[in-house]
Amino acid sequence: MIIFRIALLAVLLVLPLSAEKYPSQVKKSVTFLFAKDTSGRLTVQGTGFFVLMKADQGPDTATFGYLVTTRTALQRTGGSMLDSVYLRINRKDGSSDTLLVLLRVNGEPRFFPHPDSTVDLVVVPAFPDLNRYDLLYTPASMIVTSEYFARERVTEGTPLFHVGMLEEQLGTFRNIPAVRFGTIVQFSEEKYRWNGMMSEFYVMEPGTSAGSNGAPVFHYVEAAADTSGAPRPARLALCGIIAGPFGNTHSGRSAVRVTPSQKLNELLLSPAVSGERDKEFIRLRTNAGKR
Repeated sequence: MIIFRIALLAVLLVLPLSAEKYPSQVKKSVTFLFAKDTSGRLTVQGTGFFVLMKADQGPDTATFGYLVTTRTALQRTGGSMLDSVYLRINRKDGSSDTLLVLLRVNGEPRFFPHPDSTVDLVVVPAFPDLNRYDLLYTPASMIVTSEYFARERVTEGTPLFHVGMLEEQLGTFRNIPAVRFGTIVQFSEEKYRWNGMMSEFYVMEPGTSAGSNGAPVFHYVEAAADTSGAPRPARLALCGIIAGPFGNTHSGRSAVRVTPSQKLNELLLSPAVSGERDKEFIRLRTNAGKR
């Protein structure tokens, strides 16, 4: 028996030959996060994006969706985790919806932080309807590991871009994502001391606004020809997640912390998240048996 939860896999993997500085369709991969303050108004929390991954269990295959963001983006001002968050997602009709996502159900958390508490990264099981929303999932196969960084020489001076929120102009009727370009300024072999803990991240500048915490960071290689003249398609890789500001550099420009994409792989394959997938397999089989 094969179980499919969705019939779409990764349109972001297929990139045309073009001279674009970045593939503009990645702007559809992000959502904006809000929480209600004490007066009931929605306040900015950060940015998130959706990852799609396939999993196998015996003869069964299922597709799972996750909202990816930072733990900071899901916290109250005092540091405790929110009970719910609001996602603003663009609709295909040109408007947008603001969806309530529960982070706790009957007191039990529905979010999964990285098992290393120094890594500011969280996933929440989520599967917005692609028939309704103008949204693109980022395939798990696009999440690169340290081997990619070494092979493609992604290090200091490498240009990257991230897609997130520009708080001064969110968009009146629908999200208007901001695309920021920068370079890695430090890729340290040591962990950084941050908020009293030793944390693993790399540093990129220029920085970004607080509303872009949780934004995906991409490495894009434009289409080219190899030594024989044969065309090589453009390539896009998810290289990290914006984790927040990193003070000021000597140049006077603000820098930003970026959690390496490898940490997202670790979280998606962690016992807690894979255990939740196992439960979902059981639920899907049970529902299939009732038909």
